[in-house]
Amino acid sequence: MSGRSGRPRRRSLAADPDIDRALEAMTAPELRAAVRAAIGALDEETRASTIDLFLTRATKGPAGFRPGRPFHRLVEQAQSFVEAASHLGYADPADATEYLRGAMKAFLAGDHVGARAVFEVILIPMAGAEIDLGQHELVEEVLGIDAHICVAQYVASVYTTTPLPERAAAVLAAIEHAQGLSSLLSPIKDMEEVSAGALPDLSAFLPLWVKRLRRFKPSTDEWESDQERWLREAVSRSDGVHGLERLARSTKRPQACLAWCQALADQGDWSAALRAYETAARLVGSSHWRGRLLDGAALGAQELRRTDLPARLENAWRVDPTLTRLLRWLVARGDAPALARATAKKALARCPKKAGRQMGLLRALVGDVAGAAALLSKASGLGWSDPNHPGHTVFPLLAMLLSKGATGDALTAELDASARDVLESTALADDERRPTLRTPSAGALVRAVRSSLTVSAADADTAIKAMRAAAEKRVEGILGNSRRRHYGHAAVLVASCVACAPKGQHAEAARWAGEIRQRYWRRHAFRQELAKAFDVLGVREVA
Repeated sequence: MSGRSGRPRRRSLAADPDIDRALEAMTAPELRAAVRAAIGALDEETRASTIDLFLTRATKGPAGFRPGRPFHRLVEQAQSFVEAASHLGYADPADATEYLRGAMKAFLAGDHVGARAVFEVILIPMAGAEIDLGQHELVEEVLGIDAHICVAQYVASVYTTTPLPERAAAVLAAIEHAQGLSSLLSPIKDMEEVSAGALPDLSAFLPLWVKRLRRFKPSTDEWESDQERWLREAVSRSDGVHGLERLARSTKRPQACLAWCQALADQGDWSAALRAYETAARLVGSSHWRGRLLDGAALGAQELRRTDLPARLENAWRVDPTLTRLLRWLVARGDAPALARATAKKALARCPKKAGRQMGLLRALVGDVAGAAALLSKASGLGWSDPNHPGHTVFPLLAMLLSKGATGDALTAELDASARDVLESTALADDERRPTLRTPSAGALVRAVRSSLTVSAADADTAIKAMRAAAEKRVEGILGNSRRRHYGHAAVLVASCVACAPKGQHAEAARWAGEIRQRYWRRHAFRQELAKAFDVLGVREVA
């Protein structure tokens, strides 16, 4: 399987636009022959995982395909393998893979009793770290099969081979036994995805499953436990939106509230969703979760084209101020620069002082260049990824203002990326097909209002000094800690200070950059990044 840690990644190739046309043009026999040839050309591990994929897909088709059952002594041999591994303290991961692949085939062939027996023999000792396969951390580092699919098939085989009265307890025990190998976030969905057909007696099982899961006490913090998440899935499957509403109102748990609201949004009932988001925001205590729920209410207002959208966006930001929410609010009344600047003045009085990115953006928008520069000059050289560090926002903002936008694409891309990297992941935006709130980038916002801002000579001098101080501290922090991946960013900052230097200061700025280059003359990689940055920004490289 792809994506395991410790495995070399292959270079990604661009998709050939003709491949779909070629596949459509081939007859079924031609396509089968091509697939066989492609499988034969794969390396051993990829070939095995590809065959697993085809077998699984085929069992879900209408033709009723089932693979052949593994040999009848598979369970005995798996038991002997585990006993030997326990005695020696080590097992060959290739052997473990073959036994698990045999269990997978048995499951797909409909032999759930045999599959369960082999899975229990192999998976449970692996999950409990009783068998050493030579992995550094994760078992999937060395297995040639998808451990998550194996666990889902194991739990599904327990489901189908356990009488209904005992099934809920058995399924729960199976999930818990295998958790050291892979966790099932949504057990019902996970079992359905690996099964050839529908789960038998599901409607009768769900009430028993809900009853069993209700025995668990909620976690003591705001994050839900696995059992709470499984309960949400079960309630949703058994009682739909009304069940989720009852669960949200009775528990007041944030994720339960979000699930209820999102279910209504998924139905397209935005009036009901808006009311649910408002109610849920009153139920939860944490400002973080209230902010997310108020985002949902604002989205409902947006979809219903309500005039109170700006007020709702402002409320969400006030409850939990983030850069994302600030950007939404700033353009809520329209794209006119005067409107954004008026909102920025209002926000500046309420913005948390420690929120460096937001404070820097607001100061730049209201024309307080010196104030934004002061935030930057006081910030540390490391920790730029912290949402409260002003660097990723203020530095490129000042550069755009000083150069009147002529710094090239490098800094603009850097600014837009830094705005995106703090966009909170919400249930409202996990699926690209779902509606989302309009969220501009900080770069786009500043570009829109730049023509209405005037930077005095004194402010320009203050800004470039702050940028140079920030660049020097960034270089010292990055190179002093040998953070090779960030050499390019540090180099772009240095080159930007030269590119944005006020008129009459270019020669002095170039000398400053040359001193930095000479100071780290032994860091060949950094000097290469410097040369690249000067080239990208269209600045003559220092000697």
